[in-house]
Amino acid sequence: MNLSSTRLALALVLPFAVVLLAPSSATGQISADRPGFGDGPATVAPGTVQAELGAAAANDDFGTNAELGQLLLRYGVADFLELRGGVGSFALDAPDTEYTGTSVGGKLRLAQSSLSTLSVVSTWALPTGTGAFENERVSQTLALAFNGALGEGLGLSANAGTSVPYGGDADPSYLFIPTLSFGVTDRVGAYVGYAGFYTTGLNRNYVEAGLTLLSSPNTQLDVNTGLQVDENRGAFFAGLGLAHRF
Repeated sequence: MNLSSTRLALALVLPFAVVLLAPSSATGQISADRPGFGDGPATVAPGTVQAELGAAAANDDFGTNAELGQLLLRYGVADFLELRGGVGSFALDAPDTEYTGTSVGGKLRLAQSSLSTLSVVSTWALPTGTGAFENERVSQTLALAFNGALGEGLGLSANAGTSVPYGGDADPSYLFIPTLSFGVTDRVGAYVGYAGFYTTGLNRNYVEAGLTLLSSPNTQLDVNTGLQVDENRGAFFAGLGLAHRF
């Protein structure tokens, strides 16, 4: 194994090892915003830090590429409010390595009942990416996140919102992400869903599915896969990740 391969292996293993071995004093069932394109409406408990990260690979008409990181840090400020920071990912598209950029934001719970929860998620993407992800402007994504129980172990969630770039003359884009989730066992869950991102140019459409495993009260593992089903482009992707509460 050469030096670059060793560094890549360490980059893959170390973040997962650090998260899995870190102690936690939080209680209650963990609720992660991964996997899948959408965010759930649940907020992190006050005083709790939650880290979510993963890796993915995709194959499309132009070849194979990968993404390592997908790191999202969440901190509970109050029972109804969390702060969020996206550290971003390294995008590996041989022979280039690019950075997807950072983001900051928050999630505010608007309403909650025994059967449903509604929150708003605001994310500011910062102009810190490189290569294909380079951008000179900040953009904000504002979305409603809803989850409702359909029956025992069965739930429907949805994200709907818009992304607006600040400055320039770029048009806003819109998103709609419905997801059906169901419990397989007490510790294993599954989901299937659709994710649409709509602009005045080329729209992007995905179908996705995945499994989650609650390996401990504070750690959730996941695997996910999906297809991009645009008329102008087809792609297959698969990934894995984890969420850990400190």
